[in-house]
Amino acid sequence: MKRALAVALVTSLVTLVAPRLSAQEEDLAAEALTRDVSRIIGSEESSGWFIDDTSLEEVYPTIMESVCRTPLESRERARAILRERSRSRGDSRALYEADGREVTSRVDKARRAERELKALELALERAGTRCPYWIEPDPDFRGRQSDADRFTLSLETGGLIQLRQTAGTLAIGGGGAARILPGYGFGGRVTLLSGPEFGGGAMLKPNTDPSEFVINYFPAFPVVVRFHDGGWQYDAEAAPVALFQADNGSWSWGARIGGSVGIKALRTRGVLPWAGVAVAYEHYFPSGGRPRAHFIRGGLRVGLMWDP
Repeated sequence: MKRALAVALVTSLVTLVAPRLSAQEEDLAAEALTRDVSRIIGSEESSGWFIDDTSLEEVYPTIMESVCRTPLESRERARAILRERSRSRGDSRALYEADGREVTSRVDKARRAERELKALELALERAGTRCPYWIEPDPDFRGRQSDADRFTLSLETGGLIQLRQTAGTLAIGGGGAARILPGYGFGGRVTLLSGPEFGGGAMLKPNTDPSEFVINYFPAFPVVVRFHDGGWQYDAEAAPVALFQADNGSWSWGARIGGSVGIKALRTRGVLPWAGVAVAYEHYFPSGGRPRAHFIRGGLRVGLMWDP
């Protein structure tokens, strides 16, 4: 009895003297947790959500990785946010009946909100006894499934199909490119990235034997604005670019505009992978002994975002 009273007294004292989060810190961590939950539930739904209990157990370990790192006050704030979201969207079963027993857009949104709330509540119910002892709640927690409010490093590569128009002739070719893009995420909605890129490819010479081709190299320094929408991301980019060839080291200069659409996966071993398609237009000015040229490039692109 005395021991129990002593433990209770010590716990009370720790609670009193422990530093509390500011309102802003509490809100930012809560928003990060709700953002993670939404991403995780969305990923599970895309892979096939059928039975609630089964799917909730599937996502539970991943959600716990975020919950255990979130301060207690922010966990409760996140619960309140998701509870209000679910209330505002309505009861999915009732909406389903009202909409002629069809899964309409509002039914889908209400169902998603219910699943998010159930998943968080399950994790909060177990967090007190199942969070690893070596994981401490972080007052600066900003989420694990996004790059919100921190610096990251993105490694990206992909294959390209290329079209070139110059001096009234059209050529086709293929190749690849790789780039390293340091970046910073703003609130989990927008990321600004910039860094070096190097690509190359073979172009068939017009009106010649197919075995005759020229190797082009394309250094660039892109600036990318990346917009996030759940599990999707949309890039808009611009870049100064250059061109030189294997048999002609003179440099031509130009500019690029482009964009891409990608799908993001959940964090795996410290990185957030994604894959998508990209397209770009490049204009090269008369320089390096070459005439004006226009390139259109398109192809698959994959990337890994690392949070150091």
